[in-house]
Amino acid sequence: MVRMPNPGEIRPESLPAMKAAGAKPVAVKMEVEDHLEEEHGPLSKRSKHVGSSRQWGAGAADMLPSEVVPYNLLNEPSPLGLSLRKSPSLLDLIQMRLSQANSAAASSIASCGSLELGKKDLKSTAASSTIDKLKASNFPASLLRIGSWECISRYEGDLVAKCYYAKHKLVWEVLEGGLKSKIEIQWSDITALKATCPENGPGTLDVVLARQPLFFRETNPQPRKHTLWQATSDFTGGQASLHKRHFLQCPQGLLSKHFEKLIQCDPRLYLS
Repeated sequence: MVRMPNPGEIRPESLPAMKAAGAKPVAVKMEVEDHLEEEHGPLSKRSKHVGSSRQWGAGAADMLPSEVVPYNLLNEPSPLGLSLRKSPSLLDLIQMRLSQANSAAASSIASCGSLELGKKDLKSTAASSTIDKLKASNFPASLLRIGSWECISRYEGDLVAKCYYAKHKLVWEVLEGGLKSKIEIQWSDITALKATCPENGPGTLDVVLARQPLFFRETNPQPRKHTLWQATSDFTGGQASLHKRHFLQCPQGLLSKHFEKLIQCDPRLYLS
């Protein structure tokens, strides 16, 4: 390393002698062996680097607010000698992230709520469909024949066929002499069932039973009240007790939808 002497480093006692001789201070080249220079580079460069680092540190300190407080998440010294400072920008970032997380959570809850609501709607629709499916239906018939006994409809409502899907019953209801009588058939007693639904004629239903049906007669009829039934004897003159085949005829276009619903509720009834 070459070092140029600073005039301030010339000893004071040598100045008069130099002036008397008319000599000027001569620059002397000095070489100093510096092991630090070999390892870390020239001193002048290192000193510049240190100086710039100090200047940057001072400027950064001036830029930070006076109320900044060091914060260490683990309360332990950092291996890099760095500390986390809660600057306004950091607090704003944290607040933004928390807001985004809350919004995402609210959105998730809302979507879950919508999903649950959708499931409830599906359940209610299915329940409504089931209730609809199990709701009893009835349709007018024009003729009922069992053995030699037959009932022919003369006016609306005097001969009605009813399907009770929840109770698994077929009912023939006859109005005679101002009182209703009915023949009740359990689905489990049906051994054969055949429907014919032509496009240009009346529909017919053939039902074959394993045993005789049940017979009921209306008691104490009152307007706008449910019918009260009482078990009775065979009102077909004994024909329904002897003959297992019941033949029902309906006006055109009425039988098909009721028959389809019947076999949907109990596929066993779809007999060949």
